[in-house]
Amino acid sequence: SSRRDIIADFGVDPSVLEVITLGVDDVFVPPTAPRVPGRIVAMASADAPMKGIATLLEAFAKLRTERDLELMLVTTLKAGGRTEKLIDDLGIAEHVRFVNGISDAELVDVMGSAELACVPSLYEGFSLPTAELMACATPLVVSRAGAIPEVVGEEGVCATLVTPGDVGELEAAIAELLDDPERRAAMGRAGRERVLEMFSWGAVAKATAAAYE
Repeated sequence: SSRRDIIADFGVDPSVLEVITLGVDDVFVPPTAPRVPGRIVAMASADAPMKGIATLLEAFAKLRTERDLELMLVTTLKAGGRTEKLIDDLGIAEHVRFVNGISDAELVDVMGSAELACVPSLYEGFSLPTAELMACATPLVVSRAGAIPEVVGEEGVCATLVTPGDVGELEAAIAELLDDPERRAAMGRAGRERVLEMFSWGAVAKATAAAYE
């Protein structure tokens, strides 16, 4: 995705571009403690519209009418910003938690505590958090946007893919995954395997060496 954008925007000769992904640090591992029932985790800049948090909040508010759920956002909330206003308007303030300023170890605990995670972005050039969540064996509902489909791979294996900005589709996808623990477990295992194969620093090192050769 980024390669296509670079070629289009800067007129770079495609033959001189080689894609090497980012790597996921070894600290991102599956949890040893049980996951928290009903917890959904997302990582984003809350007041950057491109991250799609508004779509997630609206879907979460609809899900909350029938389910006991908690949304944990790893971000810094801008006081008086659009996200804070939307949370108030939707009446979900007591069910949304914000986490920021934490260590990598604490972040791994958060990622591994969720029954599922959501990446609702309208665009991503890569999305390292998506790969980190996969390394933690956390099942995903993600947008079919930018590089995200490339990171998660074949649809339905490591993640459910939805149309960016579609509240109803996101709501339905989250509900379906929450109701299927076996599928969540299978997705988590597949995501972990994909990261070890493609996004470990060992894999990145091999790709870098190959590029130099």
